[in-house]
Amino acid sequence: MSLLLIFSLITQLGANSGGDSSSGPVININVPVLSVTGYGTKTTAVKASEYKIILYADAHSEDQEEARKKADDLRKEVIKKTKKLGGSEDDVVLTNLNLLEPIEEDPYYRVEQDIQIWLKNVSDINKIKEEYLLIKGIQIGSVTPIIAEMNDYTPAIEKARKDAISSAKKEAHALASELDVILGEPVYITENIIYPSYSGYESAEESNITVSVTLCYEIIYKK
Repeated sequence: MSLLLIFSLITQLGANSGGDSSSGPVININVPVLSVTGYGTKTTAVKASEYKIILYADAHSEDQEEARKKADDLRKEVIKKTKKLGGSEDDVVLTNLNLLEPIEEDPYYRVEQDIQIWLKNVSDINKIKEEYLLIKGIQIGSVTPIIAEMNDYTPAIEKARKDAISSAKKEAHALASELDVILGEPVYITENIIYPSYSGYESAEESNITVSVTLCYEIIYKK
């Protein structure tokens, strides 16, 4: 029965390269191999002008109806602000509404509401956030840039791929030298592309493409 040896070495380039949690392909190999993965990350020129914003507009009062009224007033203020920023009332959607009754430790009726806003033609998202934060009682839950599918990431992918292959080759030869073996022909080559992910309170002005390339070489033992 042939011996199968797989040495895995993962190298990351750049602080923002992120992780690759994808599994490698299931391949039956009947020769000893050495498998190395290299990463390359490049910044794309893609910039968002459309955003989805989630606001927390919670209110409280010792009177239930007063708590509801305060919550309604907050929602009206958000609509008013959205219109001022170039949006419309239809761009403001209530996505969550909960009424919490008083308990022994908390004598207030509390209204929790999440408001989703879609804004287009945004040139400075930081100014938009500042405007909403001027409304007393409003907190920002998340700001997510919306990137069109037709955006071309090809230039960034090509550059990141070259870095990933170069890194993988370098590490493969270094590891083979330490193990006192010779690298043969590649048995298989795989590539995985991690596209930009946009989420969270802070929205990045730049976005990164990460490419991982796995090179699997046949091992030739020195005699």
